[in-house]
Amino acid sequence: MIFHRLVFVLCAAFLAVGCAEPDQPYVPGPRPVKTVTVEAPRDHVARSFSGIAQAARDTVLSFRIAGVLQELSVQVGDRVQAGGLIAELDSRDVELKVLELEALTAQAQAAFNQARADYERVRGLYEVGSVSKSDLDQAQAGFETTRAQLAAVSKNLAQARLNRSFTRLVAPTTGSISQVPVENFQTLQAGQPVAVLSTDEELEFEAGIPDRLIHQLRIGDPAEVVFDVLPDKAFSAVVSEVAITTGPLSAFPVTLRLEKPTQRIRPGMIGSVRFNLPHNANTDSLEPFTVIPSEAVFGLSTGEQMVWLVDPDSKTVHRRQVTVGRLVPEGLQILDGLAGGEILVTRGVHRLEEDQEVRILENGS
Repeated sequence: MIFHRLVFVLCAAFLAVGCAEPDQPYVPGPRPVKTVTVEAPRDHVARSFSGIAQAARDTVLSFRIAGVLQELSVQVGDRVQAGGLIAELDSRDVELKVLELEALTAQAQAAFNQARADYERVRGLYEVGSVSKSDLDQAQAGFETTRAQLAAVSKNLAQARLNRSFTRLVAPTTGSISQVPVENFQTLQAGQPVAVLSTDEELEFEAGIPDRLIHQLRIGDPAEVVFDVLPDKAFSAVVSEVAITTGPLSAFPVTLRLEKPTQRIRPGMIGSVRFNLPHNANTDSLEPFTVIPSEAVFGLSTGEQMVWLVDPDSKTVHRRQVTVGRLVPEGLQILDGLAGGEILVTRGVHRLEEDQEVRILENGS
């Protein structure tokens, strides 16, 4: 009995399958794609070049007189204020010279006072006929001699006192110490470098520019500088110097002045500068160009370069040939074939067909 029921169920199942309608053909829906809107053609392109920060002014500090270095108050990296002590010489010899000249000056002053009094007395006697003309001339000569001696020793004393002030080396302006090539108790010559003061409140940036681009830059051109230690912050800069000869790396050094530097940026830090250069410095075309994502372009076996454009009304794609330029940081230059405002497919270009319906994905989909 159970066997007959099982046969009945299987027969009913086969009949049901046999009576079902045949499978309908699979019709795919619109293919999802990512797109961008083509920007209007531009005639400039951003170019970046590596470089290094440097102080706008490096001041070499040295003593005006020779002597033994008694105190070195700074080391590399120290920040000093204007008037801050950098170093000091042993001043004992200079102090002794000042004391010696002060004594000589006092003697010369006394001799001068006596000679002036004698001259005035003899002149008075000469006017009344009590002394001869030779006595007057002798008194006047003595007066002039002591006056010259007083002037000479006073000048020497002033120089000695000035030398005493030269035993202290102070910072002429606020900045940071970048070099200290001497050590304590070293005998120094006049003018020998003691420290290098970098004025980090006024920073510059130097980069090497290739010869094919150097003619595009002028003093006063704007630019942006980004440092490796602050990758998310761009500093405005202005070209201040353009070299006329190449530097050690066969590039032309270009110096830029940072308009608003921060104390976090110090001389020697690495970064890059970005210029907006005319595109004909990078291509042979004189026409404006468009920049699109490089993955939007695909090639045919014939060598033609193509893109897919979306018709906003029918939501279908159509292939178009383009003329490709150079690969730049923002993408791929398109010299011809695109117009501003057109909708360009950027993903899945190798899986599309002409007149295929698509669905545009939102950003992040």
